[in-house]
Amino acid sequence: LAVGHDLYVFDAGSGLLDLSAAQRSDPRLSQIRRVHLLVTHAHWDHWEGLKDAEWLWRKNSGIELTILGPKEALDTIKNAFKPPAFVKLEILALGTVKSLDFLEVKEGSEVVLPSARLFPLALNHYSGIAPNERHLCTLGYRLCVDEGPTLAYLCDHEPCERTAAMEDAALADADLAIVDASYGNLSEHAFGHGSIESAAVLSRRFPEMRILAAHHGAVRADADILDAMKRHGTGLPHLSLAIEGKDEVWDAQQQRFVPAS
Repeated sequence: LAVGHDLYVFDAGSGLLDLSAAQRSDPRLSQIRRVHLLVTHAHWDHWEGLKDAEWLWRKNSGIELTILGPKEALDTIKNAFKPPAFVKLEILALGTVKSLDFLEVKEGSEVVLPSARLFPLALNHYSGIAPNERHLCTLGYRLCVDEGPTLAYLCDHEPCERTAAMEDAALADADLAIVDASYGNLSEHAFGHGSIESAAVLSRRFPEMRILAAHHGAVRADADILDAMKRHGTGLPHLSLAIEGKDEVWDAQQQRFVPAS
């Protein structure tokens, strides 16, 4: 989400390469001076894009880069970039970005950012199958832009009965919610991930909210994803699939997010 001179990025996967490059070519991003990477958890696919981000490779990029996340994730990132596996981010930052900072955030706290307030929420995410589950410290985010929209980001997250109160608090009065939809059906939920069906459940709980079903399983065929959307999304006009290249923009006059033309 671009807000004036600030860019708020939810997770830092491989798409960060394209985003960082677009910052120089896309007029909508030309004013960006500060980038806030909101990392949810320690799994490498949620921060691997850092190694290729142009901000850390282009001389005097001028970007002030802040990486926010739970301690477990920040420690994992720092350790992964140590030699000989790679290059420390602090070294990559020399002569490239204007500044590089790490900021630990915790569930239940409020983080004041240059043009927004951030509220971290505890998500239900784990690796392995019982009895060998390993729960990760995973945060969702509620981002409230000053005099602007509120976004909720719940990914990676497996909704269940005990998480309903958290989801309601995260989505209350939000203008856009991005939710985990790795699977098609509730019956498939596993490994701390949700489904298109669970996104539809949220859409019925919040019928006027724009909800994007995201984080589709990497091995799921497009036809299967579209079929699940057809089965579960019928009659839910504010529920859509998150598709690469289809942008959402904030319409201040209408006070809502709309697909970019």
